[in-house]
Amino acid sequence: MPAPIAVLHVEDDSQFAELTRRGIERELPAVTVETVGNANQAFDRIAASRPDCVVSDYQMPGRNGIEFLTELREEYPKLPFILYTSKGSEAVASDAISAGVTDYIQKDATTEQYELLARRIEQAVARRRAERDYREIFEKVPAGLVVHDPDTGEIVDANRRFCELLGHDHEDVIGMTVGDFSADEPAYAAGKGHSKIREAAAGEPQRFTWRDQTSDGETFPVEVVLERTAIGGQERVLAFVRDLSDDDPE
Repeated sequence: MPAPIAVLHVEDDSQFAELTRRGIERELPAVTVETVGNANQAFDRIAASRPDCVVSDYQMPGRNGIEFLTELREEYPKLPFILYTSKGSEAVASDAISAGVTDYIQKDATTEQYELLARRIEQAVARRRAERDYREIFEKVPAGLVVHDPDTGEIVDANRRFCELLGHDHEDVIGMTVGDFSADEPAYAAGKGHSKIREAAAGEPQRFTWRDQTSDGETFPVEVVLERTAIGGQERVLAFVRDLSDDDPE
């Protein structure tokens, strides 16, 4: 049985909102749609009911859809947001993408629009739930986990355990490369680390010992396993980092 999906539809045309509700719920029986007429009401309902997805018109009283989205992203950066509007132009689409829209659909006069909207809602919510599941598992692993961009070697994500090992906050770790947290010794030169990431990205898993350095300048031994993977549809290199301090003769 499909998991329930709660949708908040922000639309000041009550007649069109009702048609949309019926269309979505016909296409996706597990979906319930609540409608509000403006962004102020939407913020109140989001805080109270925490919907799985927001669908919003562009032309609304008070704030337009892009202004609403921009403000929403400050408080709810990951909430799926679909701009569903008759205001179709390259400028609006560009602004929506810049503001962090999840999807952009133009209204039309056919009933097929409801099927399209329902599928996009379903896909957006599924991606978000998968991301939450990934994050939960990611943080529960007792080893340090690091996600590298295979081209630049930069860290694009890391779990709490890895941040604790280095003594850095999560936001400080993002964007680091191997040279930023390796011991300042020839054996652990940044170039060697980047070479191993490239080999893993090419499909050759790597297992080796390394020496990392904390924010305080202390160094400690780790075992690293690098594997190519795909996360969110993007090619990545995942590093498993195990602290070997208890085995370190130093």
